[in-house]
Amino acid sequence: MDICNKHFKTKKSLEEYVRGIISTIGVCRSVKTTHLEYYNFLVELFRRHPKYPDKIKNMIDIYIAPNKITPKNLELNLIRIDGSIDDISWKNCISGKERDKFNCALRVAVDDQIMSFRNFHTSQCAICNTTDATEYHVDHINHFEEIVFEFLQIVKRDKPSIFQNTIDNRKAFTDIDKEYEDEWALFHKTKACLRILCSSCNLSRPKWKSQ
Repeated sequence: MDICNKHFKTKKSLEEYVRGIISTIGVCRSVKTTHLEYYNFLVELFRRHPKYPDKIKNMIDIYIAPNKITPKNLELNLIRIDGSIDDISWKNCISGKERDKFNCALRVAVDDQIMSFRNFHTSQCAICNTTDATEYHVDHINHFEEIVFEFLQIVKRDKPSIFQNTIDNRKAFTDIDKEYEDEWALFHKTKACLRILCSSCNLSRPKWKSQ
């Protein structure tokens, strides 16, 4: 795929390039003013968003800010002509697909478990042992997708189909499905085996495939 005269053989190589751009720029209230070349690249990338062109309608700049949940991570935001700010998922732009709302809600439901594990473990990769990576992830040794698959085999409640937005614009379960959420959170707490990985080791890990 080609973006702004740059060729990327795989989505992974594009993801690594965009991640590098965001890291290089850092927190920035106006990417257009300070890094015009990167701004033009990101605008072109946004054309791949599943909700393009509506998603970037009236956009005049890009604002890079700390993530509201994990401040060490940075997120992209659109600044519109009326001064309003709207988040945009650059990963959705790479995949060309909108995130699965149900899967997102499952992850939000166990955020406290993930954060607790992160807070009580040092930043050292369990695979390569590096302690100086720019980013670390909490990884499921038994894949998150595998845990979800197992949960869906035993849960008796109806699968939720209506979701609400979190403060960082992810999808979460509503109060109507609180019992479903609690059952899932308990199942995840019982089944999940977690570890700390650097972003490089985590992103290169093979995906889980159902049998």
